[in-house]
Amino acid sequence: MRHSEKTMRKMLLALLERDDFVTLSSLSQTLDISKRSVQNYLNKADGWLMEHELPNVRIVKKQGYGIRLELDAEGRQTLTTLLNNQYFTLADGSADRRIELLRSLIFSREELTIQFLADSFYVSRFVIISDLDWAENWLAQYQLRLFKTQGRGIGIAGDEVARRSAIAGFFDLCERREPAAVGQADPVRLAKDRLEKMEQVYAEEDIKKVCGIIEEAEREFDFFMGSEYFTSLATHITISVFRLRHGHQISKEFLPPDGEFPQQEMNTARFIAGRLADTFQIRLPESECTYICIHLMSYNAFQSQIEEERKVPENVELLALQLIEAVDAETGGRFASDKVLFFGLLAHLQGAIYQQKENPGSRTRHNIQLPESCRELCASVKKQAPLYHRLSGVFPDQQELISLTLHFALAQDRTTTKWRALLVSNAGVIIQQNQRKFLQDCLPQIKIVDICSPYQFSVYPDSSYDFIISMTPLSGAAKPVADVSHMTKAQRVQFIEEFLFEKLDNRGGV
Repeated sequence: MRHSEKTMRKMLLALLERDDFVTLSSLSQTLDISKRSVQNYLNKADGWLMEHELPNVRIVKKQGYGIRLELDAEGRQTLTTLLNNQYFTLADGSADRRIELLRSLIFSREELTIQFLADSFYVSRFVIISDLDWAENWLAQYQLRLFKTQGRGIGIAGDEVARRSAIAGFFDLCERREPAAVGQADPVRLAKDRLEKMEQVYAEEDIKKVCGIIEEAEREFDFFMGSEYFTSLATHITISVFRLRHGHQISKEFLPPDGEFPQQEMNTARFIAGRLADTFQIRLPESECTYICIHLMSYNAFQSQIEEERKVPENVELLALQLIEAVDAETGGRFASDKVLFFGLLAHLQGAIYQQKENPGSRTRHNIQLPESCRELCASVKKQAPLYHRLSGVFPDQQELISLTLHFALAQDRTTTKWRALLVSNAGVIIQQNQRKFLQDCLPQIKIVDICSPYQFSVYPDSSYDFIISMTPLSGAAKPVADVSHMTKAQRVQFIEEFLFEKLDNRGGV
């Protein structure tokens, strides 16, 4: 529970315990907050009572007397139950409650009624309806939807591939909300936070067996998956085993022909499928084997193999070439001659296209914020979405656009000669670091190699930088000085850009 929620809950409990008026000063002392903060919490409490449909409970404020709760016996009982509920939250809706509601919908084998959910979480039907709207929006990213059956309740509609992707996405959602505990040894190679969330649904022994089978396949076929890839594959196979045990299989119609898959991945997938069948006493049809193969491709299980031994699909090679040409023409970069970028895109696109096309929404979502310097590159990459679709058959999702942008950003760093700058500032070290970060983000064409004070500058070696950015007037410098003292942030950036053009770029350096 957040601090603000604890404070409001404590305030309402204090009012609930008193039948008479309580002064603002008394509440301020009880809650250890200012009178103004108490007034803010009283306003929030009014909205919270309205959201939870408590018409018989209201906060009365009377000048000269103070504040009190006006409520009948039924309202007192309802309010007491709500305040002592583990899902207590402010009026903006509970993220924890919504995650638990989503868990109920995803893992329930029967439809659930709105009243059942309202009773389970001690909230009104109105709140549950709002939560269901949120759940439906979340499920939509996996091409799933909610349906309501008359007299039975609410369930999830969609194909088996999408359902499994949503289950994996649910674990990602839980991990972002709840940081993992520290100081515990992992019994398997799974990432600690993922293991903790999976153990809430699946038996630890089953998870260990799945991880053991993947590790056996690694030894048999001589490959090794990094932690993130291993975690993703183990998660999906565990989900598959659970679904198969309860009679849910992937229809062949959702999968591409077997001939489209590389032999190494397919052989590995068949090995894993065979071991799963023996270990868990389940029957794995060919479609399940194909599903595992797609994951091996998506996570580049054999990326360490020599590229000449692997046949790259013609459309993937063409897409990589045309993406590079298009972004190069759009930005005026030097991407066309970058072989490292080309082979990097080949390796990336083979897995990314399959995963987006055959298993939409399943990729782990990373909250990556692109730096300001990547904005132009990102805009150029987004413009190539129709080209991506024409050659791959799928429109790139947001994660794919970010991944492509980062490939080009790395190439840009490789192909761009950057002027080395020394930042001289008389500010404290924390402010110096903020100054450095701001300028570096806004000016990707330079590299700020270090920061020093005017006092340190006298002993700084000239050979380690090309020019100086000075936040204070500086004299006696052997290299060109961009004096940005007494300028605003925006003025500094503009001045340095003009300085680079006039003093350095047009003169071929120093």
